[in-house]
Amino acid sequence: MSKKVIIDPGHGGVDSGALGFSAKEKDWNLEISLYQYKRLKELGAFVEMTRQSDITLEPAQRIARIKDQYDLCVSNHFNAFNGEARGIEVIHSIHSKPTFATDLANGLVEATSLPLRRVFTRVMKPGVDYYFMNRMTGSTQTVIIEYGFIDNQQDHAYYAKKENLVTAAEAVIKVICEKIGIDYHKPKKVRPKKPVSPKPQKDSYKGKRVESIHAGELRFYTQPSWKDADVFGYLTKGIGFNEILDKVKVGSGEQYKVRNTKGDIFYVTASPTYVQVV
Repeated sequence: MSKKVIIDPGHGGVDSGALGFSAKEKDWNLEISLYQYKRLKELGAFVEMTRQSDITLEPAQRIARIKDQYDLCVSNHFNAFNGEARGIEVIHSIHSKPTFATDLANGLVEATSLPLRRVFTRVMKPGVDYYFMNRMTGSTQTVIIEYGFIDNQQDHAYYAKKENLVTAAEAVIKVICEKIGIDYHKPKKVRPKKPVSPKPQKDSYKGKRVESIHAGELRFYTQPSWKDADVFGYLTKGIGFNEILDKVKVGSGEQYKVRNTKGDIFYVTASPTYVQVV
């Protein structure tokens, strides 16, 4: 039976978490968690989330969604301190081995080139974890990842780029897959399709016959013109020219350059209101 994983985007709702350069930790936590959830689903993992939107979760509500229900919980966070501290931290329970936490830390450092600050545990009193996520999630093995310091200029600038957030998320996904025993593969790159230049089309009217569909008399000209002085004659409905040579722009309209059976060249309107190509 496959192992069950839950991704926990820390904070949320009224609890913004850490702040840095106008960014809120809760938003970054959710963004990286949603990406991990989607990718783990694609890879075939049994995965859930404690929240998938910006909602408030009290500690008891969060714990109720995790405790004893999953094999693994990854709780995503970003640190803040004095603007000077930076780097990755991973926190594990005093009751679990540091192997998984260390693998996560090393994977993140390798992928992001950000510094590793520490992999550690913290006790509230002998035998009791300090952090409630480690202390109260029961048989679910919980690790807390602090991806960097949101108030540190270098860490913040790195994660402010979406592609870097994805890089960090992928590093964690890879380690999770190794931990729960499913095959990992990198996401497929969607290559933008090259624009296909339309093939030049041969003018469909050239060499064809054009004839009048006008109920009255349709004028044709000795040169590209709409002037009365250049009118040579008139076409009645169904009468036309056997060969269209070209189409030319005349003022705001267009005319066909045509040739009759004697080889004479004339010009007639190209408007489909008055003529048809057959």
